[in-house]
Amino acid sequence: MHHPPDTLHARKRRKARATIVSAAFQLFAEHGFDNVTVAAIAERAEVGRTTFFRYFGDKQQVLFADDGAEVDRMCAYVLDKADRPLGGDLGAALTLLREAAVATRPYAALSPAHSAVLVRLLRESVDLRSRYLLTRQQRAFRLAGALTEAGADENTAVLAGHAAMACELTAMRLAEGPELFPTHVDEAYGMLHTLGN
Repeated sequence: MHHPPDTLHARKRRKARATIVSAAFQLFAEHGFDNVTVAAIAERAEVGRTTFFRYFGDKQQVLFADDGAEVDRMCAYVLDKADRPLGGDLGAALTLLREAAVATRPYAALSPAHSAVLVRLLRESVDLRSRYLLTRQQRAFRLAGALTEAGADENTAVLAGHAAMACELTAMRLAEGPELFPTHVDEAYGMLHTLGN
């Protein structure tokens, strides 16, 4: 994969974006989601509102800022590691998605502290839970696409993508803290594998 050169401009953009995300999470932790405005986030990040909207469409988007990059990494893993056409082998498709989740975990966008804030906000807000579910559905759709490209039957790919989403949502519900999230994801995948036995 060819990466463009890391220009000063690109670094400045990344830094500005990261500063906005960090400021937003600080404010959400202090005041909850509903009580924080875009203006307050921009002020804490020491940027103008225009700069905020250059990176994010609204304050909800900040919470799921790097979801796309995470899914890109998972899809790339699936395409790289599928050593044979998957066909209708649901077990193999799920194993591949489980491995992709583990392999990309060290590069997860959110720090444990930010993850803890997100979990709390999701418990508090129905609107945020709806938005979160939408991001998970988009992720399931993308993962199904990668599995199809890796030679899985469409029904197998779609079911595996949604099963992976179910594992994540189960972990999100059961994990006491973000550090336990990976364990619960693995347990959920493990339970799915017992279905075939």
